[in-house]
Amino acid sequence: MNPWKVLVVDDEEGIHGITRMIFRGYEFEQRPIELISAMSGAEARKLLSEHPDIALALLDVVMENDDEGLQLVEYIRNQLNNRDIRVILRTGHPGYAPESQVIVNYDINDYLSKAELSASRLLTSVVVALRSFRDIKNARLQATQSDRTAEPAEQRLLTVARQLNQQIAPILKQSQRLQQMELNPVANDLATVLHAQHQRLHNGITMLDISDQPAKTGPVALASLMDEILLTFLPQSRRDGWLLDYRIDNTLPAQINTDPVRIRQLLITAIELAILQANSADLKVSLQPATRPGQLLLSVSLTDDQPVFSSTQWTQQLQSHLQLLCQQLQGELAEMDESGTINCQIQLL
Repeated sequence: MNPWKVLVVDDEEGIHGITRMIFRGYEFEQRPIELISAMSGAEARKLLSEHPDIALALLDVVMENDDEGLQLVEYIRNQLNNRDIRVILRTGHPGYAPESQVIVNYDINDYLSKAELSASRLLTSVVVALRSFRDIKNARLQATQSDRTAEPAEQRLLTVARQLNQQIAPILKQSQRLQQMELNPVANDLATVLHAQHQRLHNGITMLDISDQPAKTGPVALASLMDEILLTFLPQSRRDGWLLDYRIDNTLPAQINTDPVRIRQLLITAIELAILQANSADLKVSLQPATRPGQLLLSVSLTDDQPVFSSTQWTQQLQSHLQLLCQQLQGELAEMDESGTINCQIQLL
């Protein structure tokens, strides 16, 4: 076991000898005590630099100067910025440094008079100081471990999300190519279902990586985009027996300028959230000009008059991701109204 390092600073050799005799063979919590001796403040400064793990310093007040011990306390606390090491002052001249003033003005942990100091009193003070040092170190270690545990967990999640996105990107391309091939009806349906599932999986993984990458603006054909989104949810709508339809306001241009990746993610996420509230009701997506010039209002509404509102960790994650996407598209997410409609306003770039 590593020993407890105790620095003894005194200009009297006899004090060092008595201290060594008292602590010879003594252990605290099954760890021996290693005494490190310094005959002056200057020597103590050197040893403190060489041994940053010193747990306790026993300091004489009067050495080469009348207040050398107090100067050493200031050096430890303010120049070394060491708040962990415990400091006990021992003095044979109480008049040079009255206890009441020293305790108030200096960051020390105990004050002992050599004239009244017994072996048992010194042992008690040292044990109390070492116990305090141990508790401080344990508290710091636990805090550091908590920080290290939390940070890597978040970092690992981000790394996993990016790795998964890298793996699914080629799969998406392959399933898209399958749809473009001349397949028999059964194979074509399977390819459509596969691509739709890949699209939704990709969008879900993207929610784990919320890094704010710069927008990449480009032309987006609204009708083609909505047809693609409908195909993404077609397998589930067929399976569960509900319909998904869209309407594009005829005053909107056929093509808009925006971030094609983010608007696709926004639509998929909004519909995913609506599906959870719909209870198998039909859904309708509407695109129309917003009240503010240069903005697009995207609405996902439920045909059922009695939507089911559920609040789970997943719905909260979807709402959070939806809000982030709206912000990244320089818009805002409106609260869901009583009919269950989700309204998102985005800026047309």
